[in-house]
Amino acid sequence: MSEEDGLRCWQAARSGDRDAMSDLLRRYQDLIFRFCHSRLSDQSAAVEATQETAFRIISHIRRFEGRGKLTTWILGIANNVCREQQRLKHKWQQHDETEPPAHPVADDHSDHLIEIESVEQINCAIARLPDRQREAVILRYFESLPLSEVADVMGVSDGTVKATLSHALKKLKINFDEIR
Repeated sequence: MSEEDGLRCWQAARSGDRDAMSDLLRRYQDLIFRFCHSRLSDQSAAVEATQETAFRIISHIRRFEGRGKLTTWILGIANNVCREQQRLKHKWQQHDETEPPAHPVADDHSDHLIEIESVEQINCAIARLPDRQREAVILRYFESLPLSEVADVMGVSDGTVKATLSHALKKLKINFDEIR
């Protein structure tokens, strides 16, 4: 869906058009699920996060004023939902640092990071990144967002995103070398 089509759906949905709301959610559901799955490394958690994101979009549709990009607003909601799920998971479960969870990666973007021998190795290397670095890498390289949109989704400045990505790429190289 183009950003213009999304904004047209949003305007109609904001006016109370249920069909437009349904269309808006249907058009963005794959993006939301892919993002949540990348962040949470678990299909059932990603489904739950996608549903919660959809609920929040419906609940807060009037809060988006149309000044920024609709995609950035939607991914910002999804990012917050994923953060909340991760906090709850860490709160209620003992976290095992020795074996990071598998982390799904979109094969078509992995060449932007480093040369890899297998998707599993890069998944493992990304899973070992701190949360903020993992968020930045996923948004920038797997969702192909410009730096300014990554900054908007993460709620930080462009400079912070650049620094976070720099640290993440250095850490990824170290993680990848350790996995080999």
